Amino acid sequence: MTPTHQYNASIVRREDLHAGLAMLWIAPDTGEFAPFLPGQFVAVGRIEATPAGERALVKRSYSIGSSANERASVQLFVVHVDDGEFTSWLFEQRVGARVWLAPKASGGFTLHGFERGKNLVLVSTGTGVAPYVSMYRTYRNDPPWERIVIINGVRFAADLGFREELESAAADDSHFVYLPTTTREASGSPWIGLRGRVNDVMEPQQFRTRAGFELVPSQCHVYICGNPAMIEDVEAMVVARGFKKHTPGHPGTLHMEKYWTD
Repeated sequence: MTPTHQYNASIVRREDLHAGLAMLWIAPDTGEFAPFLPGQFVAVGRIEATPAGERALVKRSYSIGSSANERASVQLFVVHVDDGEFTSWLFEQRVGARVWLAPKASGGFTLHGFERGKNLVLVSTGTGVAPYVSMYRTYRNDPPWERIVIINGVRFAADLGFREELESAAADDSHFVYLPTTTREASGSPWIGLRGRVNDVMEPQQFRTRAGFELVPSQCHVYICGNPAMIEDVEAMVVARGFKKHTPGHPGTLHMEKYWTD
């Protein structure tokens, strides 16, 4: 078997929210992950033997939730996709397991292009909240934003990753608003937070009430990450209100990251 690929990292910590959601901390053998920008993603992989006797690398990309100032490991928020071959393997791995980790992060879903002093509105579903946590953790002591809002839509309250940390941060930071919302939480459950889709939270009157400011492109940048259908819906909502998609050649106030894994 030709050793064209080798494992180069280990899972050093794991926390399960429930059977289908987990936080994984992966540390590279080099001792420190390469510098990255909050909002970027990293590929994780497993090595399989091919019929030809070679080593094939099967990999998937995950947004980094860690602060860019702490690189001993990268924290990933991972969902177990039904019938997903790769995530089924990943969820079987425990602390000490060997994995392949890309040597550096990738992606342009960062605060590059964000205008310092504006309000920052970060919209997500499920594990799409991870890059926003990285942004907040990295910049909270010297924030480039005036105010920051993290909206995270999930089916059940148990699906809310980073919930305690974000609730605590919102209680301590008057410039930060955390708006989690659920779509399938039972009416008799202990959950007393918002219910409904993130689209509902983005409606002008509700957003103004919850966030404390108007959602207008002259004052805000909007980031959207998560379910592709949600992204399309929210994109249409904010484009109708004057937000324009940001590209490297054409700066705008709307930034999007579509991702799906198996």
